[in-house]
This record gives sequence, structure tokens and C-alpha cells, in this order.
Amino acid sequence: MILTVTINPSVDKTYILKRFEKNVVNRARRVMHNAGSKGINVSRVVRLLGQDTCALGFVGGTTGDILISKLNEEGINHEFIHAKNFSTRLNVKVMDLSEGSVTELNESGDPVSDEDFDLFMEKYKEKLPTADIVVISGSILPKMPIRVYYDLAVIAGKYNKPVFLDCGGAVLRESLKALPYCIKPNLKEFEEMLGESGLSEDRIVDEAKKIIEKHSIPYVVVTLGVRGAIGVSKDAAYKVIPPDVTVGSTVGAGDAFLAGMCHAYLKKMDFPRQLIVGASCASAKITKEGNDVPSLIELLGYADGCRVVQL
Repeated sequence: MILTVTINPSVDKTYILKRFEKNVVNRARRVMHNAGSKGINVSRVVRLLGQDTCALGFVGGTTGDILISKLNEEGINHEFIHAKNFSTRLNVKVMDLSEGSVTELNESGDPVSDEDFDLFMEKYKEKLPTADIVVISGSILPKMPIRVYYDLAVIAGKYNKPVFLDCGGAVLRESLKALPYCIKPNLKEFEEMLGESGLSEDRIVDEAKKIIEKHSIPYVVVTLGVRGAIGVSKDAAYKVIPPDVTVGSTVGAGDAFLAGMCHAYLKKMDFPRQLIVGASCASAKITKEGNDVPSLIELLGYADGCRVVQL
């Protein structure tokens, strides 16, 4: 079972427009509602890949009711904490078909009480014994200490559960000390952690190797959007190059990549093959509008078109 932790989940509301114009009335051709945020996106994809999953986090308010309803429609197991004085955030996406662009307006989320957080930790520890993989990803809530993912990863380590971590900035930097099995930030998140920008592929590899050497983390993967991803281990570095596809929306593509990696890990595939399955899932995801998920055939159907080169 793949246990996903999404501290700050959302409902994604996507407006699909023929053309988006500023300072005028825009009318959407279609409006979509999906369960959203990183860990939940991973659960949505791994379920389609045939893996058992359970999503953890906080929900509340009418938006939280919508989130639960959407997960139930997709048959995704979840055990959220229904927090008091808390409302699940609504993230708005504006998709411009004329440019193939997506503009995102994401809420920050509400803080949770110490009591509700303690309930979450109890639930997390309850679910760990049945998990094969723990995925911890996405943003944390306001007023929450940046060590929260560090603490979750340390606890998972006590149960000998591999942690796949997907976040960025100071939260990722702090969490490295907990020795997760794999980190998978996107390029922007990786640069935020390092306090730099405009990293070349060579620099990405160099910095990843430093992290592996310093923190004894087995794998570092940095996703590059439509350009694929770079995966680094102690002994090797690879770039996976995906096939050219028609881009519908890049929302959730990195999460689909991570879901593919987790699926391949449980299938006992080697690291290069995990990157290929991840890239196939991401390629399938970006062909879809908004935060829609592809079918199983689509998720695995781009694997033959992916290339892995050693760097």
C-alpha cells in the first residue's frame, strides 16, 4: 500500500477558456472540479496503476466535503482528519486554449490546532505498519513548523518504510536530515532549496551528488517539465527524455511522475526503469485538460517513447 500525506490538500477548480483576456469579462467553455494537491494526485494515479493507496491530511468546510466526494467517486481510500475551524483550500486554474497556458491562483490554507495535529499524527502512526511506501509531498499549512516533514520521515524510518519526498525550499532542506529514500522536487523547488536559479543540468547533477554524499540519501530526482527529469544515485546520473506530446495541462505532471516511480519501485524495477515509468505517466498526464487523470493504458503507453541517457 502506498500511503500519501497531503498536509494541505485542495479542490482544484479549472476554468477552460478559448482565450483568456485581462480586464474584460471572460466566459469559460467548461469548468472542472478535481481533488487536488501533490499527495492526493499521487494517490489518484497509483490507484489507476493498480496499487492500493490511502490518503492522509486535513479537511474541513464545504470545500472539504467536495474533496471527499471527488475521492469517493474515484474509489480512493482516505482517512483525513476533519479539523475544526478549518476550510480546505480552493485552487483556481485558468486554462487558455489559444496559448496552451495555465494560470494558477492557489490559496495558502488555514492553520490547524495542536489537538487536530495530534490526531493526524496518531492516524499516521496507525497506518504506517500497513504501508509499503510513504509519499510526503506538497506545501505545509500556515504556522506549521518547517520540521514537520522531517518528523514524519523520521517516524517512517523507525518503521523501516521508504519515504519519497516531494516539496521544496526550506521545508525540503530541513527534511533532508531525516534521510528519505528519494527526493523528487521540480527544478524550481530544487533551486529554491539551494537559493539559486538558472541551474544547468551539470549543476543539478553536482548538487544532487553533494546531497547524496552529505545526507546518505539513495536517490535524488529533479523533474524538468516537458524536458523530462534528471535522476542521480551514488554511482550514476541519468536523464530521461520523454516523447513529444500535445500539451493539455502540466498541472499534476510531477505528481504523476512520482506515482509512476513508486509503482515501478514496488514492481522491483531498477532506477533507470523507474524514471521511464515516471516519465510515461507524466507524459500521459500533460495530454489531459486541467487535473484530469489518464487511463491505465495511457499512463504506461508512453514508456517505449522515453529515452534514458547516462550523464
